[in-house]
Amino acid sequence: MSERRRRGHCISAADGEGVKRCTEVASGNLFDISCISFLTKFPIKAKAVSGRDSKQFPDKKRDSLRIHLSIPTLTEAVSEFISVYQRKGNLKVYQRKGKKKKRVLPQQQTFELPDEIVWEIMIRLPVESLARFKTVSKAWLAIISDPSFVRAHLQCSKQKQHRNPSHFLINPKFLLEISNADAFSTNIQFYQWCLQENMMRSTATLLYGRHFPTSEFGRVSDMAHCDGLMLLPTDTKVYVFNPATKDTIALPESQRNMMWHHRCLPVGLGLDTSTGKYKVARSFYRSRCSDPVEIVAMGMEVFTINGKHGSWRETLVDPPYPILSSQAATHYKGCLFYSIDKNNLQRPPHGLVRFSLADETFGVTPLITNIYPEVDHDDFFISEFDGELCCTYLCSHLQRVLVFTTRGVDHPKWSLRYLINVQSHFYPLVPLGSGRILLRGGNCLLGYNLEASEIEVGERFDMDEIRYLAPSQDTLGRAWENVLWFDLISYTESLVPVTPKLLNHIDTSEACSRQTS
Repeated sequence: MSERRRRGHCISAADGEGVKRCTEVASGNLFDISCISFLTKFPIKAKAVSGRDSKQFPDKKRDSLRIHLSIPTLTEAVSEFISVYQRKGNLKVYQRKGKKKKRVLPQQQTFELPDEIVWEIMIRLPVESLARFKTVSKAWLAIISDPSFVRAHLQCSKQKQHRNPSHFLINPKFLLEISNADAFSTNIQFYQWCLQENMMRSTATLLYGRHFPTSEFGRVSDMAHCDGLMLLPTDTKVYVFNPATKDTIALPESQRNMMWHHRCLPVGLGLDTSTGKYKVARSFYRSRCSDPVEIVAMGMEVFTINGKHGSWRETLVDPPYPILSSQAATHYKGCLFYSIDKNNLQRPPHGLVRFSLADETFGVTPLITNIYPEVDHDDFFISEFDGELCCTYLCSHLQRVLVFTTRGVDHPKWSLRYLINVQSHFYPLVPLGSGRILLRGGNCLLGYNLEASEIEVGERFDMDEIRYLAPSQDTLGRAWENVLWFDLISYTESLVPVTPKLLNHIDTSEACSRQTS
């Protein structure tokens, strides 16, 4: 272990009620509020990372970082860590008495916190706070920008979202003119929405917005998402956003597509687990032929986010079947799943085209076959639900929605998970606990009780009824005309960059300066 890691980080604080307020670490939500207060609201004097930082941070000593907190209480998180490390003998505590004045001052303690503790605190903080902490010192900048820290923070965010899947991201899609279905608004907005017990009084807050030039694109498609990254397909370009870090990239154009299509090309976003890189996979047409009786030949191209080349490259093999246009692929276990375009296919398979992001090869994942009456696979809705690949469809014979799930990819074993008593096309979004799930059909959301097989009282509402608030708007919220649909994503915020690191640091610093000014 390095000398710097053995020395750790030191904190001086007034010994008041805080040391006594040690609560359970196992609650999982220990750091959400307390650590934000600990690292943002208290007066901070940063001293040091190395001597060469003295110009930017003049009051510094080499290889130490002291934070003096003039506060009556310590946070629960720090108190608990202090007590744990004291028991292990890894924490040094120095006692010193305050100066004698007319009234007795509380005794002070100086705690030496190893880097491991600072790490454990920081990975539980929201991205907004971490973006500000990058400007505190170069040590914190290095910690927060480290890829291993980004992965640890993402894993912690996923665990919190799994325990309490109530955080969503909403992206409204609306037309500039109701008479022109090819002219969508280029004002892309992401609203953060937290599901509450009373859905009718829900409020969504603007997290990030980007207004592109009006002529930059016309049509848009459903968004794809992976680990806090959002992918927006359009009829001209593909955009990738990280709304939490305010990071955006427009992927370069490609000349491989040979046939103009009135819809967007099929595209997907996912993680290549073999390299830790995020990839965008887009299918394209190899010929200009639009004969309705001909089978369309299609290829696949891949763009690696923050890759070495910064351009699209063609895969060595083509998709085994044509892929349905204007769809966002479903990402699950390092693979992207696309629906097949059955036009002009004599014996199309009853399944999905599967694309592996690791070795960039194709396969076919079979769908449910033992259903009577037989259902066309176009009626299936494919998604990822509660860590499984999910297939949902409305059975008109039973007047029920059937939800099948599987953990397999190559040879899936589909099992009936839910039989939902609704007579419209709905699919599950997230489990809500206590035998309840959240369903979506169009712009309608339902809270459904699985045990009672019925919709919860007062838990059916339209997404138009949510109040959409921006910093400059009043409590009435934003209302749009000509809204066609809303993208609703179960959202896990992350620090995953979509632009090169240097540019990402510049963009983040500029965003932080705008927020503090």
